[in-house]
Amino acid sequence: MARLSYEDSCRRLEGKYIDPDVPPLPQRMPHPDDEGALGVCFFRTMVREGDDLSNLTLPRTFFGRSEISKTAFRNTDLRESYMCWNDFADVDFSNAVLAGCDMRASQYLEVNFEAADMTGADMRLSSFVGCNFEDATLKGAILTRAQGEKLALSRTQRLEIAWAEEDGQEPAGG
Repeated sequence: MARLSYEDSCRRLEGKYIDPDVPPLPQRMPHPDDEGALGVCFFRTMVREGDDLSNLTLPRTFFGRSEISKTAFRNTDLRESYMCWNDFADVDFSNAVLAGCDMRASQYLEVNFEAADMTGADMRLSSFVGCNFEDATLKGAILTRAQGEKLALSRTQRLEIAWAEEDGQEPAGG
């Protein structure tokens, strides 16, 4: 299914998650220390109980200190989004684009990443419990070996991952 444009995606979020004006699309991944507009921003937000945010185009979205549960982001483009310090539970990211996302220091419980593009995503310092990575693209994704021991990943996925020995620094915003 086709994704809505960035402007139409923002209009779909108006009133519930963002102000009526379409925020400008950031030129790079948003960061907690950025001054001014962060683009689409879920900060200290509760997104839950059946919200369907599928088929949207929302690259470089800021997720910080939020609780996202029982929500669908199927086929949504979230590339280069900042997704640190969040709790994701029973979320569907199947066929989503999470390439280049900073997904560190978050909890993922029963999250579906089936066929998601997670190329280059930094996933260190996060926990993944009961998550589905079937057919997910993990080329260049960063995980620690300790994390990888706990995940059901295919041989191909394990060969694609950029394994790290250490967790690295905590992301900003913690």
